[in-house]
Amino acid sequence: MPHVTDEIIEEKRQKREKGFSFLQVLFLILLVLLAAIYMGETLFGENSLEVLNALKKQQKILDTKIKRISHENAILQKKYFELKALMPDVDEDTPQK
Repeated sequence: MPHVTDEIIEEKRQKREKGFSFLQVLFLILLVLLAAIYMGETLFGENSLEVLNALKKQQKILDTKIKRISHENAILQKKYFELKALMPDVDEDTPQK
């Protein structure tokens, strides 16, 4: 009888050595799912490449607006100082009547 149980134990050991156990397969599936979720979040989430590209595009637009408004401001300041030079007798500190 011990000879039969030894054969059964040996067969079970050989089966385990040939393939993955249920826990190993479950762990592997869980690991793959977590990796997929992480990659999905990285590519399409709040801090994704798409968001980065959209922010870069928005920054270029804002930089262009800053340059345009700065140029307009310089023109208006020039006109202001020209007008101020034409009226030197008006003092800005005294209230006008």
